[in-house]
Amino acid sequence: MRFEKTLRPCSLRIRLMVMFVGGMLVSAAVIAVAVTALAEPFGRHMLNASVRHYAKEMAERVLLDAHGRPLGLDAQRIEPWLFNSLAEEVTLRIVDAQGHVAFTSEAGGNSRALVPEGVAFDPSLKVFTFLRDGVAMHGATARVEHSGGRWWLQLGLSDRIVLRMRSAFGIPGLIQGVSLTGVAFVLLFFVTVHFTLRRALLPLRAASADACRITPKTLDARLDVDAQPREIRPLVLAFNQALDRLQHGYQTQQEFLASAAHELKTPLALMRAQVELGPHDERRQYLLQDVDRMARQVQQLLMLAEVSEPQNYRIERIDPRSAVQEVFDYMGRVAERHGVRLGLRMADDLRQWQADRSALFTLLKNLMENAIQHSPAGAVVALSVNQSGFVVRDEGPGVAPEHLSRLFERFWRGPDRREDGAGLGLSICMEIATAHRWRLVARNTGHGLEMVTELVPSDQDGDSVSCAPRPAGSVRVQSTSPSRAMLGALF
Repeated sequence: MRFEKTLRPCSLRIRLMVMFVGGMLVSAAVIAVAVTALAEPFGRHMLNASVRHYAKEMAERVLLDAHGRPLGLDAQRIEPWLFNSLAEEVTLRIVDAQGHVAFTSEAGGNSRALVPEGVAFDPSLKVFTFLRDGVAMHGATARVEHSGGRWWLQLGLSDRIVLRMRSAFGIPGLIQGVSLTGVAFVLLFFVTVHFTLRRALLPLRAASADACRITPKTLDARLDVDAQPREIRPLVLAFNQALDRLQHGYQTQQEFLASAAHELKTPLALMRAQVELGPHDERRQYLLQDVDRMARQVQQLLMLAEVSEPQNYRIERIDPRSAVQEVFDYMGRVAERHGVRLGLRMADDLRQWQADRSALFTLLKNLMENAIQHSPAGAVVALSVNQSGFVVRDEGPGVAPEHLSRLFERFWRGPDRREDGAGLGLSICMEIATAHRWRLVARNTGHGLEMVTELVPSDQDGDSVSCAPRPAGSVRVQSTSPSRAMLGALF
């Protein structure tokens, strides 16, 4: 069974061509059988038809005297050497209604009409066979049209000359002609079918390309049913219906996620208030930490549900300097609490970006917060920004190579995870980057981890991805700590 699947062609175009070729071979086989079965009777029919045709042609070229008696054939139209040179193979008679010979092509003046053995002359016998000196002959009778009398021309051809001409000229020429025609037809067939099928399958290629562009962010897109061939429309329609069900399920899941997280905010606030009003014992601190952790997870679930919907973004041209500076100042207080220093480098030629300002704030905040929380005290978290993107670097332990591909999975937490993390921060970052058609990757530097966000330049289309951020020219260093010289040396 596996071997049969291997031999079965995967391409629809190849399958159709195989079917066409198979149909051609079956048709050729049927034609070959039919030709073999009908070759002999068809050959006899064609021979009799040819002899009769020649007889009619010669009857139109008979010369008559003034009394209407035949003198022979028009020598300018039919040369006499034909009967002189082939006298044993070709013979001619012109007879009257009683079969009396008025003219013959034989030198001896044979006065007998051409008739089958033992049969009298019959003008109505158009084609027949007879023996002449023991040689089988094919004969035909044609009427000579003349107002002065009624004459009939009889033409006889020997079997051996007919067979000789057929074997020397007819069959080889026929085989050669059929072979050349067949080869030309097959080549033309393959070329024509190739381009015809290629053009016929263009709607399928277009539908396949459209299907490849459908993502969880574009579940509202549908394939064009009317553009497909009638036989493919049920499949495309079923695909669109499957997308309808998938979109409905995805929207229901997102709505449930947002609703559940929203409904949890009020109970958590009440729980915190009750804990704060309770006795100041040892359990109070742990309860508050647990409530804060749950509140953070609920907030991240809400944020994840929000950034997963494309309609929640407002993409416009913004000045990245102010947005980056806002995040940098905000995260400065977080860095101080963890004993981590921050460094900022922005290129002087920084121009406007196409982005959602609030989403960009969340993306930078989460990346820097993740770097701060995984950096030891006294380490430096650096943010580099230029026109092609931005990079956040830390001096933490990095991530094991086998875990790099899972960093952006929802709810995934590494072996050295923090107890207050929900595993959603980097997933939110990936959702925001994907919505902006940016590329977010994580790399180990040997001295920590760096998160590289590559922007698509405004003069390129969205399908291309720019290379890694270009080195900035003139830069400036900012820090929340007083030791600017140390940070300046890092850049």
